[in-house]
Amino acid sequence: MEIILNDEEKNNQELDDLRKQIDEIDDEIVDLLNKRANTVIKIGNLKKSLNLETFQPKREEEVKERIKNKSTIFKKRSLDAIWNEIMSASKLIQGTITKVGYLGPMGTFTHQAALEFFPKAGTQFIPCDSMAEIFSGIEKGLLEFGIVPFENSLQGTVRETLDLLIENDLFIYGEIDVRVIQNLISLKNAELSDIKNVFSHPQAFAQTKIWLKSNLPNANISEVTSTAEAVRRIRKLDDKSYAAIGTEFAANIYELKVLNSNIEDEKSNYTRFLIISKKENPLKTEKMKTSIVFITKHVPGALYWVLKIFSDANINLSKIESRPRRKGKWEYIFFMDFEADKKDPKAEKALEQMKANVIWQKILGTFPVK
Repeated sequence: MEIILNDEEKNNQELDDLRKQIDEIDDEIVDLLNKRANTVIKIGNLKKSLNLETFQPKREEEVKERIKNKSTIFKKRSLDAIWNEIMSASKLIQGTITKVGYLGPMGTFTHQAALEFFPKAGTQFIPCDSMAEIFSGIEKGLLEFGIVPFENSLQGTVRETLDLLIENDLFIYGEIDVRVIQNLISLKNAELSDIKNVFSHPQAFAQTKIWLKSNLPNANISEVTSTAEAVRRIRKLDDKSYAAIGTEFAANIYELKVLNSNIEDEKSNYTRFLIISKKENPLKTEKMKTSIVFITKHVPGALYWVLKIFSDANINLSKIESRPRRKGKWEYIFFMDFEADKKDPKAEKALEQMKANVIWQKILGTFPVK
């Protein structure tokens, strides 16, 4: 007897068949990953016998570029993210784990930036209490990388970060921009009318001043060390009259509710985070950035002539600002970003020429930018 299926039954049957195909394909992917892992182990052993570094960034970039060019359906950035995780997991198999320090606790914008920049497989993310602790951890070899806030699009440069870059012998390894989205976070059973007290970092309060005045004009405002700490306190207090201003990321970590989202007054608010390390970034791409600091001679036109050197070389300056020098009265250190590799012949010549107009200069790093 022939069984006749209606359209819904046919669709359900087709869905089941396709899901079985996915399961079979997933099994094949895992088998291939295991095969790849066995090869990775052999490569790791050979690297050890040859005294080679496990991390070979140039080779990794070559592999990713080749893979991305084979894509017909996946977007290139998606394949890039997938292979970053595969390669990071491979380094873990070879006995290497990357330790990254960030400004804690969990759920800060710095933590979010770290997770966006580094692959999660094979990386240990370590919360630190201060930026000085991150720099110190790298100097002592306890951390391989650190990630620190450097510049906000509305509030300017984070002076402490700049001072630490000047005072320590570390390199800027890379950078990442994170869109600052603030949210009112509460217990899951709370409503806006319940909120009488709000915790957050002073910067978050400054970024949500208009929203707070319009929606919670009578709430008690309490400042804490970070937006993540504010969210953690809400969880600990377990009182629906309390709320925090922070990231959706932190709300998910502490299993709380985003009561109101996107409450920041300015929607074009970004923070630039720097990745710092003892080692320079060996990668070379079409778009590079170099960061330097210098002190000009105390003669008329010294800064002008430095800037003219880069203008004549047709090298774009994307940032320049002054910072009071701690060791001299009314003396200033200049920070400058220019869009070129420091080893580019034009940049090398400009850096050499500027020495005639400065009494000190330091290259903070050359790194790829997106």
